[in-house]
Parts: sequence; C-alpha cells; structure tokens
Amino acid sequence: MYLLRLAVVSLVLLGCVGEGNRAVRTPASPDADLASLLACHDSAVGGPTLRAVVAVEYELEITEPGFTVQGRYRATRSGEARIDITAGGERVFSEGWDGNAGWQLPQGATDPVPTSEEGAAALRHGLEQPGHLWTLADMPSNGHTVEWAELDGEDRSGARVLKLTLADGFESWYWLDPASCLITRSRNFRAFHPDVDPERKWTETVFTDVEVRDGVTRAMTTFNVDLMTGDTIGRTRLLAVQTLPGR
Repeated sequence: MYLLRLAVVSLVLLGCVGEGNRAVRTPASPDADLASLLACHDSAVGGPTLRAVVAVEYELEITEPGFTVQGRYRATRSGEARIDITAGGERVFSEGWDGNAGWQLPQGATDPVPTSEEGAAALRHGLEQPGHLWTLADMPSNGHTVEWAELDGEDRSGARVLKLTLADGFESWYWLDPASCLITRSRNFRAFHPDVDPERKWTETVFTDVEVRDGVTRAMTTFNVDLMTGDTIGRTRLLAVQTLPGR
C-alpha cells in the first residue's frame, strides 16, 4: 500500500531545472517581450480550444522505482480534481481536491478522510498550474504572477525561462523552447509525495512525446528527476485523453 500511495502525486505537476538546489535566473526582458512569448506559447498549445474545455480526463501509466500502476485523473475548470489508482484491475487508492479541501480514499474504505495540508496544497497546485486546463498565458487572469526569471549564467539550449508564482506563493520555473514556444521542462521545490515523505526537494519535470489531441498540444510523457541525485523518481504516460467541451 505504501508504494501504491507513492504513485498518486506523480501526475499532480505533470503536470510542471538547474544544477543542484540553486535558484534559477535569466536576464530581465521588457514586458512587451514577455507578453509576446506568452501569446506565442498560448497559440502553440491551442489556448482557445483548451479554454473551451470544462473538464479533462486521462488514462495513465505511472512508474516509480519498484512498481508500475494505472491511474485515471479527472479535473474540472470549476476547480475539482480526482485521481484513482488501480493495480491488477483493482482500485487501491483515490485522492482528490473538492474545491475546498483535499481528501483520500484508501483501498477498501467507504468514506474519504482528509489529506494533510501539504497534500491538499499539492493537489490544488496541480490543478492551478498550466497543463491540464490552462496555459501560462492564463495565469495572470487567474490571480497568479508570471515574470522573467533570473539565471546564473546562460541556458545553453537558448530556452526562455519564466517564473510562475501561484496566488498562495508556490513558485515554479518553466523552460520554453524559443522555436516552438512549448514548455520543455519545469522546476520547483516541493515534497514529491507530501503525505508519505514531507521532505521538500528540488524536482525537475521533463515534458516529452508531444502530440496534438483535439486541437490541444500536450506532452504525453513526463519524467520527474531529483535534482540532488539525478535519479528519475517517476514517469507518467498519458494513454488516453478525453475532454468535455463547454456548451
């Protein structure tokens, strides 16, 4: 059960780098340049189509050291999210955010129990960040802040680095490819599985296998890497994507 619970938060920042645990910085640029990059990113992702979606559901394969499980993640634009983890066709764990609080439903339980405060925040952050129902360009209108980051030295790939600060102060950094305007990786300082191990670490998420589904560009595979050790601590694959458009 311990290992199966570890799978739950793999998706949270999917959706969502540097060396060691240093802060990330890139040279400041004019506001107009930032607006242009966000507009390019929004167009590349399919922002108008994504914003017409009121709910999204993924069928997942989640792999972490020692195990592979399946999952179903659902998120709504009204502010709710749920993930159900299955192994061998049997539900073994569920967790979600109901718009006000986090909850968990262990295997065999009939009534949910509250998550920790940190676990609830992780579920909410995954819903609020770009990827499932929003693009980076949506963040300011949702009450969050996007700005140029500052980077020690130059990013050799030529990527543009942006810092996102959510309304509650949670920070993430995003690398955008200058040619495609798509997010290629992100970094934040967090507990990978807050309700199992509360220790916070610098974690990098790498986005790969980009595909266009129903007019929206998504990374179908993500890898999470512990920046202190360089170890891959999780891989999530989207096996299927379903969206519910608004009326």
